[in-house]
Amino acid sequence: MPTPRVPLNPAQIDELLEGVTTQLIHTLPANWEQLFITFRSVGSYVEMPVQLINLMGQVQPWQPPDEVLGAFAGLRHGMYREGEGTWFSARYHLVHFAKVGVEYNWTDEPDWDHTPPAEFFREELETYPRDEVPEWLRLRGQG
Repeated sequence: MPTPRVPLNPAQIDELLEGVTTQLIHTLPANWEQLFITFRSVGSYVEMPVQLINLMGQVQPWQPPDEVLGAFAGLRHGMYREGEGTWFSARYHLVHFAKVGVEYNWTDEPDWDHTPPAEFFREELETYPRDEVPEWLRLRGQG
């Protein structure tokens, strides 16, 4: 019999996000001003676009360490709530001097760069069951 999932408590969520923030601050280029990370996932499909704005207000390419993707995946898994599911996307915003904001989307379909195949939507429903399945999720899983 599988072990029941133990969701992360608020202190554990904060600790995980603090770890991500610390890691990012130590790996960002010296001229950074703001960082936006959007983590989108359904099943095991993940997209994680990043936007780095430098001190001149220009967007510059930058790739966070691989561990950041793993931390967001772990956060998503750990925030699963029985009957409610878990979030589909999170928008992380870091401003110089460690001002952090995170917004979670628990119901709406993410704005995919590439729409995942139907198998990932079905995997989502199996891995993170919810009492009320959004229509878009149900329909995409039928594809």
